[in-house]
Amino acid sequence: MTILHADDSSAVRHWVAEQLNHSGTKVVSVADGKAALQVLHESHCDLLLTDLEMPHLDGLQLAAAVREWPIYRFLPVLILSTRRPNEVEPERRQGVTGWIVKPTDPERLRRWVRRSLPL
Repeated sequence: MTILHADDSSAVRHWVAEQLNHSGTKVVSVADGKAALQVLHESHCDLLLTDLEMPHLDGLQLAAAVREWPIYRFLPVLILSTRRPNEVEPERRQGVTGWIVKPTDPERLRRWVRRSLPL
């Protein structure tokens, strides 16, 4: 399984990779939404984990762009953000599978990922 993680914070990218890189799971980390789209264009992933607020393309814009590609129409998309989902308009949250509020503990992150990944 491959998880694509987009976050403009290198510390968060490192922490997520540390928590999720284990047997059978590979984390590909990028610094923004535009880079995530490039990775998705060039290779396959099984889950997109993205920060909400990033330069160039935010997490919800990224999710909307991904949903336009037939191959990724059903790709699980998790938002990992300091903002709560009720702070964002419901129509912008369409296409998001789940929302994890930072800071979070490693087990909660892994539980969301396990719950969201296809079997």
